[in-house]
Amino acid sequence: MGVILVGLSSYAFAQGPKAPVDDDEAPEVVVSPGAKSLDPMAIPEAKCVNAPRPICRQLTNIIRRNMLLSFFVKVQPPRSYLADPEKESLTETKWQDWVNIGARYLIKAQVTGPAPYQVEARLFSVPKKEVMPIEEASFVQVQDKGLRKVAHKFSNAVIQVLTGVPGVYGSRIAYAARVAPGVKSIGVVDMDGARRGGLVSNGSINMLPNWGLGGILYTSFRDGKPDIFFGKRKLSRDEGHYRKVAASRDGSRIIASISYGGQSDLYLIGKDGKVRKNLTKSAADEVSPTFSPDGSKIAFVSSAAGGPQIYMMSSSGGAQTRLTHAGDYNYAPDWGPNGLIVFSGMENGVSDVFTVTIDGTMNRLTQDQGSNRYPTWSGNGRYVAFASRRPNGSGIWLMSADGRYQYRIARGGAPSNLAWQR
Repeated sequence: MGVILVGLSSYAFAQGPKAPVDDDEAPEVVVSPGAKSLDPMAIPEAKCVNAPRPICRQLTNIIRRNMLLSFFVKVQPPRSYLADPEKESLTETKWQDWVNIGARYLIKAQVTGPAPYQVEARLFSVPKKEVMPIEEASFVQVQDKGLRKVAHKFSNAVIQVLTGVPGVYGSRIAYAARVAPGVKSIGVVDMDGARRGGLVSNGSINMLPNWGLGGILYTSFRDGKPDIFFGKRKLSRDEGHYRKVAASRDGSRIIASISYGGQSDLYLIGKDGKVRKNLTKSAADEVSPTFSPDGSKIAFVSSAAGGPQIYMMSSSGGAQTRLTHAGDYNYAPDWGPNGLIVFSGMENGVSDVFTVTIDGTMNRLTQDQGSNRYPTWSGNGRYVAFASRRPNGSGIWLMSADGRYQYRIARGGAPSNLAWQR
């Protein structure tokens, strides 16, 4: 894929010196020259009022990790704090102690017990010495198992105040993973790396998960050939070999890549699994469909140019437009809510992550960081999740939309075919 390496040299690569991971779990940061620095934020441990201290610590840790993954603020290490927690409350703040450590923002929380708890959280502007108004800041009747949900709601509201776009904490990422020879399962993990577990496991090969219709669509060899399933229900109904399937955001259209003994074409299928229309009817292979946010178009991979390239067309079929002209093996596109299509490009067995616009403008997000594959957009367009194999840690990684900030959320497992819930 030397063409990509040369052809994109004029673009702003999001690469540069890497900051080490310190004891406070600062993210591995990749900062391009001139990048905006992260705003310092202090998050002291939540105050307990007749509540178990482990509950307060759990709430604090979830909020800290969420802010760490914001790629907007830098969570300051608690060992640097000067404030006396016994003299601080939600309404009483010794501002100079927070000014002196350089904090721009301050988050404080309080848990009142016993269970069910009342949880209060506040975001402060340290320079202005005032509370910043947040919609989701007070919660009642909170059980132990509901603490994560409360922390995510507050964190999402914080991100909306700071950036103008709500956070996506609590959303989930589906993926395929090899669990034994000849066996692949579908797993799922929260975007902060928590609650990682299996979703589909039947002793066969299950792959290519995609969110849609209120659940997960995926391809499985459970019955001897690749078919499309929705949950435990087989959706495909004929002798075709099915690959990836995609559903529009509103669920009104479903498109799948199907082979009937020859090359793969893209077909419109009904919710009942019945094939309605061949959308491509070409001699090339067309696979990996992904819908535009409004459902009017799809991006996909086609071999029409000789090797896999990213193309676009109406979701009703018709003329195809080639989007990628650099590189000879581009695959796994995902059309984000920001209008950008993220995809993987491979050279000599090593993949990197790129974006392309509908006018063909390409930008590179990863380079010289191992092999990076199967990117997928978050629902707010601020993150890309991807599978990475790199010397300092393989697994599922998050990065900012420009590639400047990167952090591993889940270790190992050789994940593939990532799909972010949105």
